[in-house]
Amino acid sequence: MKEKKERKDFGQTFHFGSHERDHLVSNECMDVQGNAQPERVRKRRRRTMACTQCRTRKLRCDREYPTCSRCLKSRTPSKCTYEDGFLWQQPTTVPTTAFAADRGSALSMPRDTPIETPPDSGIPPVSTRRPHDKERKDCFLETVLGAPKAAVNQEPYVNVGVLQRPKRPAPAERETQAPSQTDDEHIDEEEDPLSPTDHLDLAPRIMMRGRETQTRFSGSGIFANLVAQFPDIKYFAEEIKLSTPIFAQLQPDLRRVKRGLLKHMVLSRPFPDPTTASLISMLPSRGVVDELVGLYITHIESTHRILHVPSFLRELDQFWAMRDSPASISAGFTVQVLLVLACAWNLADFASLQSKSSGELKCQSAVEWTLHAGKWIENLHTKRPEITSMRLSILLILARNAHGMRRSQAWLTTSTLVKQAMMAGYHRDPSRYARISVFNKEMRRRLWTTIVELDLQVALDRGMPPSVQSFDYDAAPGMNIYDDEIHENSTEVPESRPLSEVTDSSFQSILSRSLPLRLQACSLMHSPRISCRYEDIQRLDSELNRHLSRIPAWVAPDPNDIVAQRKVMLWKGLIETKLCQSLLSVHTPFAIQARRESLFAPSTRTRLDAATRILSTQRRLHEISRTLSLCMLGEWTIQAYISICQVLHTTEFDTSPPSYPTSSTFILHNIPGIPESLISLVETALIALEERSLLMTKGAKDYYFLSTIVALVKSRLWPAQAAMYKQQVVERVLSFAQILFSRHMHCDHLGDKGMGNFKNNQVAAFMAAPTMAPVMQPEFDPNGMHPPQPGAIPPGEFDPFLEIFDWEDLTSMTFPC
Repeated sequence: MKEKKERKDFGQTFHFGSHERDHLVSNECMDVQGNAQPERVRKRRRRTMACTQCRTRKLRCDREYPTCSRCLKSRTPSKCTYEDGFLWQQPTTVPTTAFAADRGSALSMPRDTPIETPPDSGIPPVSTRRPHDKERKDCFLETVLGAPKAAVNQEPYVNVGVLQRPKRPAPAERETQAPSQTDDEHIDEEEDPLSPTDHLDLAPRIMMRGRETQTRFSGSGIFANLVAQFPDIKYFAEEIKLSTPIFAQLQPDLRRVKRGLLKHMVLSRPFPDPTTASLISMLPSRGVVDELVGLYITHIESTHRILHVPSFLRELDQFWAMRDSPASISAGFTVQVLLVLACAWNLADFASLQSKSSGELKCQSAVEWTLHAGKWIENLHTKRPEITSMRLSILLILARNAHGMRRSQAWLTTSTLVKQAMMAGYHRDPSRYARISVFNKEMRRRLWTTIVELDLQVALDRGMPPSVQSFDYDAAPGMNIYDDEIHENSTEVPESRPLSEVTDSSFQSILSRSLPLRLQACSLMHSPRISCRYEDIQRLDSELNRHLSRIPAWVAPDPNDIVAQRKVMLWKGLIETKLCQSLLSVHTPFAIQARRESLFAPSTRTRLDAATRILSTQRRLHEISRTLSLCMLGEWTIQAYISICQVLHTTEFDTSPPSYPTSSTFILHNIPGIPESLISLVETALIALEERSLLMTKGAKDYYFLSTIVALVKSRLWPAQAAMYKQQVVERVLSFAQILFSRHMHCDHLGDKGMGNFKNNQVAAFMAAPTMAPVMQPEFDPNGMHPPQPGAIPPGEFDPFLEIFDWEDLTSMTFPC
């Protein structure tokens, strides 16, 4: 890189960076009459040559990377950050290999090495933008969804969540400001305020695991991408690990929990191709089937219109009448019943099911039903999918999701299902085709809406674009009618009831009204470049809130029918939650930047409000019914959970002065009890997530991670009790594993190891210990190493706590496009 050049003009010395253009004016300019005019010197924009901490404190900075000496001495290395583009001017302090990939060399990186990417200066600006839009595009916004460093494996672990952009002097200052400044004078320069009509362009944060050609991509929706907003989470987890030597002893068993106790024994156990007889033999007693079918119809079918309930119940009665004659029974209907039971398995009380069963039920029964049904569907090889195969595919997706199976393949599965439905014409208005009966036209509309909703939900959860947009189809949603009003022999179309009236299809009828808008928002926020104006974000916000305000005040027809009342509660909560998840997706990037840009202050308020509404609804239903609580849980719960934690964590951890104090920050700082109330919401959600994780084949890793995040936030809010919060993390991890092993203590899928070390009740042993081993606060080591504590295994040899979390699997190779 070229050294800075100097040019003396009018007795003054000007310094220029190699990336800036020289805006020099000659000593004299001639007007049109040939008269000499006095020179007008144009003030150039200076780069701030210091880290953010030294610049804020107006101190001399030696600009060492990754941490300057002042930040090292002050023991705040995580706060030492540089504005976007600064590192590219430091050839003497940055290793040349750090950016070799961007300078033409083919550099092979190890799997756990974070990738550094430069600013997106290679993307040309749109010709209609203002002259300074190029600077805005490159530097205006790097948020939790788009920081140029990986979220973990940083040594030292620096705060890379939000970067600053260069500031421009205001026009009035360009005339009056002194033309000479030294590198160590830090004068805050006023920048042109952003307008809602300004064009914004940013790259959302992505995550890619693996290396070379074996990689897996996840977009901004996955919660692991939010790790960048907790820069001290790694050091916090290390403190817990060093103070809890028992983790070293329990590591093999905790690894089994993290992978899932059913994964290796049940999920990978080979079995022959299913037949009609083998599928029928898997069904439990009729009492068990009836209870699970009732739970499915009330809590799942009412929110995912897949079946025609009267027809399904009639076929089920016929099935029981013919069960002794397998040759007369349809294998497809048997698979359908198994998947219905698998979807509702976790919603039932196991003891209640066991009391209605003639034999002993196994904990992995629902997983086995799903595996056998999935294999039968794969062997079907239907060339022209019809409505039964469509239903089976949807039910298989729901059953796998209920048990945490093939979560990484869900987006691929729903995308394939969308294309299969389009090949069958489900995306086109069926009223144009006379050969389709009235009944099947209505079923096609319901299935198409359900398929698009499933694909959209997975896209939001994984941070991927949806497979279709509203202009790709013209099929209307199903009618708001009772299932009894239509049947296979119907010749007249029933009249759709008002949306305010409760029917079997009310949930889908209301939610489908916002489907085009939510598809548009998902596509915008998960594109390679989020290119829009802030007024577009405000317009999306307004429309989503309009749909929130139009949720009907449904009332169950029978006030004494508790099941109907709870079903209506579930409908309202799910519609509100899905709309709030779209609000979170739209506002999160701008909310993070609101401390530096006043224009984005509304996003801060909306983000916090949406996250609070999601967790408040979750808590309300959790207090009413365990079944309702489990139905309400989803990836949106985790996103709201982390959003609130990030707001509280940033309020305490980020001490840099904001350029604009948002109202949310003011409320958190000045109204007593607000942080405590938000933490209460978060911890109630954590209890519900723990209960779901105990029922699924996977999920322990997420639960451990979320337990540590809330402990970190509480330690920042109330430092005097930090030791207690760290101990709570250990208790939660051990208690979770103890409960899980105890529930499966007699199961064969535990293998020869059985309960391992947890057969001795490790929670009680830990609680009997006096306290956690104290962790000394060491001097900061630039290499990121900490001296081993007494009783702890050196970090280089063994890292049980962090290996439980599998940090590489969660967040390695996270970088913007």
